[in-house]
Amino acid sequence: MALAPTTPGRSPLRRRDLQKEQTRLDLALAAFELAKADGLASVRVPQIAEAVGVSPRTFNNYFPSKEAAIVFPTSLRAARMANDLADRPASEPLASALIESVACLYGPEGQDGLPDGWLDGFRALVAAEPALHGEYLKAMAAGERDLADAIASRIGAAADDLEPFVLAAVVVAAERAAVLHWFRQTTRRSPLADVVRAAIDMAVRGLTATSC
Repeated sequence: MALAPTTPGRSPLRRRDLQKEQTRLDLALAAFELAKADGLASVRVPQIAEAVGVSPRTFNNYFPSKEAAIVFPTSLRAARMANDLADRPASEPLASALIESVACLYGPEGQDGLPDGWLDGFRALVAAEPALHGEYLKAMAAGERDLADAIASRIGAAADDLEPFVLAAVVVAAERAAVLHWFRQTTRRSPLADVVRAAIDMAVRGLTATSC
């Protein structure tokens, strides 16, 4: 699955950098598919490297472990969330900007080079493989920090102010709650993007009243 060469509002990656990021994503998706098919314990680094046509040494240049490789695409989503917030119009209320920056990840433009169904499969794999939990939590924490930085920049707060960190934590928690709620529904479900949008709206409207 090819990465887009540019992101709106961002400088284009150089060809070599783009190739490196594509290799990183290819390794991550290969690790994910192997773990989904055979179980995480059965997957070996040489298998992942062979699936992409590179050496195990190349894999080790990109990732410290197979677990880190599988979780890597979540960092793309987190970076997309923070970048989208930074790119939204300055005149837009913060609450609305946060809601749309997260909800758009669940629409057709939110895949960031990931195959259809990756998110569902990834969450199922994390639930089934406790060994992935630590890497997943690290990736979530890093994404939360990036979002807090984007919020701080948007509202003119200092990097160590409390409000951006609280808002980022609330947004990430609301997103997670929305996804869990959506998966647990047994009757006809609304689109996941709509559920995520509603959950974040519930969470941030009161908290951002002074900043909107």
